[in-house]
Amino acid sequence: MVDICIVIPTYRRPALLARTLASCLAQQGVAMPFEVIVVDNDAAGSARPTVEAAAARGIVPVRYVGESRPGISHARNTGIVNAAGRYVVFIDDDEEAEPGWLAAFLDTAQRFSADVVIGPVLPRFPPDAGEADAYRRKVYTRDACLPTGTVLPRWSGIGNTLLDKARCFGDTAEPFDPRLGLSGGEDALFLRGLMRRGCRVVWCAEAIAWEAIPPDRLDTRYLLRRAFRGAQTTTFVCTAIRPRELKQAALWMAIGCAQAALYGPAALLLRAIKHERWLTIADKAVGGLGKVFWHPKMHLRMYR
Repeated sequence: MVDICIVIPTYRRPALLARTLASCLAQQGVAMPFEVIVVDNDAAGSARPTVEAAAARGIVPVRYVGESRPGISHARNTGIVNAAGRYVVFIDDDEEAEPGWLAAFLDTAQRFSADVVIGPVLPRFPPDAGEADAYRRKVYTRDACLPTGTVLPRWSGIGNTLLDKARCFGDTAEPFDPRLGLSGGEDALFLRGLMRRGCRVVWCAEAIAWEAIPPDRLDTRYLLRRAFRGAQTTTFVCTAIRPRELKQAALWMAIGCAQAALYGPAALLLRAIKHERWLTIADKAVGGLGKVFWHPKMHLRMYR
């Protein structure tokens, strides 16, 4: 009988998945029995050999689950259905956990009576990419910079998170909205719903995961698409949650208009003179447009 289930959704990243699994199997000081479930979102089952190799080590139970319906939401929902025990921990297939990661999550959940515990995700850039600039480091650093146990009033990512299964999921059939499976934002909507219901969401500074950043995600076009899509989520969540927060959505749209009007011309000027901060300003301009053009029909497809 396990008390904690680590869920890893994956899609065609066997080398990165192997590292994620190795880091999960190397956890130290965990006071409860745990298992690992890998949810393979590739209909061809490309993750199976990697999972079977990890399972053969016999350190902790490792299970393979296939989910052929495309999208991260389906993969997450399938992981929840198959997870046993009190706690579910999500980690992405491009992340590596520190050795004390799981123990830190568990300790924080118990000490602070938390329903959700969120940890920092720090970037690991490719060695041949050189020193990433301040903008790219900021984009890929998800760190609240708060003491462990601090209650979070707002958060959007769930790629490094512990959740109390009964409190957070209950009997909900699809806690992660399948409509957002290919665009992203399903985690932001889910977390907003938990906070609305009064779930206690706290920070754990010691539950560190490192995200491998591939070269194509350092590309300017990708970064601006990412900024636009993230801003779309900000407004969309206000309209998708029940009851809807339409006044807040209207406020975000107004802020978006102001951002685009203020930062758009500035970004064009800074790029023309090759100023090093042009991309930072362009991010704000594109983010403004995303807050305005947030409708699902306009969502960018960030996943396969």
